[in-house]
Amino acid sequence: MTKILVTGLAALDLIFRLDHLPKLGEKYLANEGFLSGGGNAGNAAVATARLGGQVSIFAAVGRDDVGALILKGFQHEGIDTRLVIQLEDHQSSFSSIVIDKSGERQIINCRNTLGPENLDVLQKLPIQDGYLADSRWNEAAVTTLKLANKFSKPGVLDAEAPVSYEAVSKASHVAFSRQGLCDFTQHDDLLSGLRSLSNKLDNWICVTDGSAGVYYLDRGEPRNIQGPQVLAVDTLGAGDVWHGAFVLGLAEGKNELDAIHFANLAAALKCTTFGGRLGMPTRSAVSDFNLSVMESKSV
Repeated sequence: MTKILVTGLAALDLIFRLDHLPKLGEKYLANEGFLSGGGNAGNAAVATARLGGQVSIFAAVGRDDVGALILKGFQHEGIDTRLVIQLEDHQSSFSSIVIDKSGERQIINCRNTLGPENLDVLQKLPIQDGYLADSRWNEAAVTTLKLANKFSKPGVLDAEAPVSYEAVSKASHVAFSRQGLCDFTQHDDLLSGLRSLSNKLDNWICVTDGSAGVYYLDRGEPRNIQGPQVLAVDTLGAGDVWHGAFVLGLAEGKNELDAIHFANLAAALKCTTFGGRLGMPTRSAVSDFNLSVMESKSV
């Protein structure tokens, strides 16, 4: 199995489904609700494991009930949690999430800031086939991406604002969100932002923009790779699924274009099911979905 290390934020999500996102200071009755693991790295780790990767996660939780539920969720997915740090006097991260009938979401997250401590455990990890880090724990991301570079393995940064220049420069591959790229480059136009980075950095950089697809530069020329069109009922975690699938694809030997197609399929399929991680697909489900997409195109 392809070995992947995922580093960053692990959380617990309280997910509520309403017809419309709340705008007033009053009580709302949810149509449906779920308790699910969450966090950028947490979701990506689960997505990667379901897609066939052998996943270890480096994250931090508190010694509290929320932390225990987060760990239980990982262990249920077969994820190696031996690198998860359990801190005293530390509140585990959790979020309140509302999803409307179109699949759009509103997220309120509570988390503690983590620093450069406790990173020495990463040096003891055997060489992985791929490394993925989110930008929520900068020092851990930089350390993880340095390991990827040291061992000449794919090192992918999930770059959401705020993201440091050091983390971006250490990654072999950077996948910005739209907001992350605009914040980092101070360009509102995605292609202008990508071009400004191509003049400063020599790593591979793209930006994911939801249903609009993925944008990147190919020898200076703009490329846009769109995923299959689906009826989205829940976009929560779709970006995390994309990052997990992308790093797994690279670690398996796919080139960037093929890894993008694989990640687009997995992320799109995830959006068709409500419930956060509940909709994260297996490898066989993605393969079946790919066949159906190809058949529909040939008709």
